[in-house]
Amino acid sequence: MTNTTWIGVVPITDDRYAMLTRLAGPWLAEPLPEPIPIGQNSGHENKAIYIAVNRNGNACYCGQTAPTRGLNRGAAATRINQHINSNVSKRDEWVEYWVIPLRDVTPSHVVSVLEKTVAARLGIPLVHRTRMPGQRT
Repeated sequence: MTNTTWIGVVPITDDRYAMLTRLAGPWLAEPLPEPIPIGQNSGHENKAIYIAVNRNGNACYCGQTAPTRGLNRGAAATRINQHINSNVSKRDEWVEYWVIPLRDVTPSHVVSVLEKTVAARLGIPLVHRTRMPGQRT
């Protein structure tokens, strides 16, 4: 299996981030309208959508967090670190990330739908995931 990273074609701008946060509707916590350098903490969010970008500012990955327990640091920062520690191409390509923080009460199915919607708006393919028992698509 090859470790390839989607290099992205859509730059994340302030206006694009604002549009993506509006997709979260009432589930949006306080927006974080600035990119965060890889390795820096994103805050204290537990549930979020995160968008990794490359040196050109292009979105190259979209993911979600939905931990079942509180973390000492932002869940998005934790997930980003997991990605770059396990994949050399991501570590080499990703330079910063954007976070769409969600309220802690956001249902898991809403987080998943929002992740898919954000990825679609950015033209980022989602990795095929194994369906968990009881999970709907």
